[in-house]
Amino acid sequence: MKGRFSWFICLMISFIIVLSHPDISLAQTPSNVFYPCSVVLKPVRDIPNAMGTALIAHVEKPYSDAPSSPVRKRQSIGIYADWLPSPSSLGDYDQYEGFAQIPDVISWRFQMYPVEQDVPSWFGGTPWAGKFDEITSELPEKTVVQVRLSNSETNKLGPVILQNTLNGCHN
Repeated sequence: MKGRFSWFICLMISFIIVLSHPDISLAQTPSNVFYPCSVVLKPVRDIPNAMGTALIAHVEKPYSDAPSSPVRKRQSIGIYADWLPSPSSLGDYDQYEGFAQIPDVISWRFQMYPVEQDVPSWFGGTPWAGKFDEITSELPEKTVVQVRLSNSETNKLGPVILQNTLNGCHN
């Protein structure tokens, strides 16, 4: 659990840095995509207070653990979503997944994890976080980022809870 909490803290610090320094969030690449970029994920169902954010960034990942390993460039999508009800309260689901897709081209789905809180909200709702950093494709403005319900036993992807496009990340 401490690893998940540490990852969550790193993700939140990244969001704060990006949001508080507009000059950093507007680093332009040749494809007119602005990286890093964050978008607000808005509810598509009537779930009180449910909201989220996605951080889209270029990352350089080594091929191996060796210090001299060459790096490979990828795109990363990290999602933080808050005030989500228990997945089982919305049907035959036991988790949330991040889902991104370039419509009619390709999609990616990745597991999200509940964020452990020292003092959970007495009002309800749980934060969930997850990331995927193996995207080799450039992400056009029509790319859709979503938080969806999921059943881990059947691998069934459920309905969309939060979503937005990357339209705000483009020139």
